[in-house]
Amino acid sequence: MSENNVGNLVIISKNYTENGENIRWNSAGETSLQSGKRIRMAGKQDGVTFHKNDPVNLNAATPIKVLQVTGPKSVVNHNTYEFSATAFSEKVPDNQLMLVHWAYSFDGGKTIEPFKTGTTRAEKGIAYKLITVDGNTVDKEVTVYAYFRKPDTNIKVTSKVIYLPLVVDAYRVPGLNEDGSDIANDMAYGKGASAKPVYNGGELTSYKTNYLDKGFDITRDAKYANSDAGNKSIYNEKQILATGRLMQFSNAYSDNNSLFRQFRDMVDLMARSDLNDNIHNMIDKFERNEGGIYENAKLTAAVMANPSTIRFCTGIEDEMADRIKNAGGELITMEDKKIYYGKEADYNKKHPYGHPSFPYSRDYNLVKGLTIAINDVWCYKVTMTYFKITGNNYKAKYEVQLWDHFGLDLPDMEKFYSYGAGFRAWFLLQHLRGYKPFLTKVRFEKEFTGNITEGAQERKNKRTK
Repeated sequence: MSENNVGNLVIISKNYTENGENIRWNSAGETSLQSGKRIRMAGKQDGVTFHKNDPVNLNAATPIKVLQVTGPKSVVNHNTYEFSATAFSEKVPDNQLMLVHWAYSFDGGKTIEPFKTGTTRAEKGIAYKLITVDGNTVDKEVTVYAYFRKPDTNIKVTSKVIYLPLVVDAYRVPGLNEDGSDIANDMAYGKGASAKPVYNGGELTSYKTNYLDKGFDITRDAKYANSDAGNKSIYNEKQILATGRLMQFSNAYSDNNSLFRQFRDMVDLMARSDLNDNIHNMIDKFERNEGGIYENAKLTAAVMANPSTIRFCTGIEDEMADRIKNAGGELITMEDKKIYYGKEADYNKKHPYGHPSFPYSRDYNLVKGLTIAINDVWCYKVTMTYFKITGNNYKAKYEVQLWDHFGLDLPDMEKFYSYGAGFRAWFLLQHLRGYKPFLTKVRFEKEFTGNITEGAQERKNKRTK
């Protein structure tokens, strides 16, 4: 626990004026006013008065005590908040309220530490203390005490300590299917000998917990990015070839080199902008048969600039603003630490901002190369990484991680994709020739500002004006 420390204030000027309805100087040490000529102070009505901070005259029988301390329900680590002593056993003048002492405890009062320095003030019978929280991830709450002689363990206020980052929203898990029960169909690969289930329940539980708490770690979670070895086939050869004569023809008359050539010829027709190199890099990684994670700066920039991503981020910011407003400016309800599964339509009922997608029919995604590179984001996680509130206004930062699978599944081939030689080549290389799909990751940070009185609807109203 720390405070706002006061340093040195030096003002050098030819003329210096302070104007205010009330101006008060408080100092814990010596205050010096020096002038080369004279110091002039004038009070228009009652003159100028100086008060000596004499000790409070305590009645021996009924010593003055603090009776009530107030503060926020929650505090964000490393942010500054104002706590107040609002009631006393006797009426105390403001200048004497500057003698109120302040202390804190992170262990429910077992260890109480006094604040040695910091910003204090008193006004209209209330003593105030600005406190900057400096806990660690072990400390779950902080208790603040105000007192004249010694802390009273019954006179306190306790605030929940919130640590950033906070999970705001998490939809699905990289590498897993829509209900999180096994490998995603488009991440499976093999040579036509089904090995379902690919993952067991125990390892999946551990993986999902770690992903939510710590994020995806390629060393720890390598198998879910196909960086490991083994058979992860979910389709047998009969299922694959039953998709039609074109698939049978491509499989019978094309070796791996021919299939990769067909794949590359297709993407040259579909990605003609800055992302042409990106999609070739993705195919190169696929051909190296290494699995893992793919990231690309140009791909990230294109995703961030896409209208679908912009709409998604606007919706996420509105959702965070709503949570802040409903909690009175606090983050006590900001975290939503659970993973949402299920079909997209059901998810969107409760999360109307949906998720970014780049279908060929919108925003020139096809020729820009986003459709072939990602098409429809499979899962995402949004975390708040910074929050600073000043008065009623705040500034927040958040991180977005979008994940997709560079692979195809059988339902893709049951659509029009099977008529394209390049798509058939991709599917055959993955499911009959054993080439590993991988995770595509797009990560970026954004920030927004708001007012604690404005939620989603108020923000929408401002945008439509």
